[in-house]
Amino acid sequence: MALERIEVIVPPISFKLDGVDVTIIGVVPYDTIDGIRRYIVSCQVEWRGWRSQVFQLDVGDNRELRNKLRVEIARMKICILSGFTRPFQKVR
Repeated sequence: MALERIEVIVPPISFKLDGVDVTIIGVVPYDTIDGIRRYIVSCQVEWRGWRSQVFQLDVGDNRELRNKLRVEIARMKICILSGFTRPFQKVR
């Protein structure tokens, strides 16, 4: 009988993506009506001393999570660089 390897990551977990600190606070799996496994991922990003509020992303896999995080990171950078910092908290 072959052993199956399962990798388990327990949040919170932090990593860098596109020069931004990303923290995954929690992951909740669910199944769609069609029986497809999806995940609600609670995230927070920090860049140049500004931290976002916790937000959720609905993703099906790590590739989709990475792509959606890149969109949120770009949105945050544009807001901060244009002076619209109200949605963010200054941390440094």
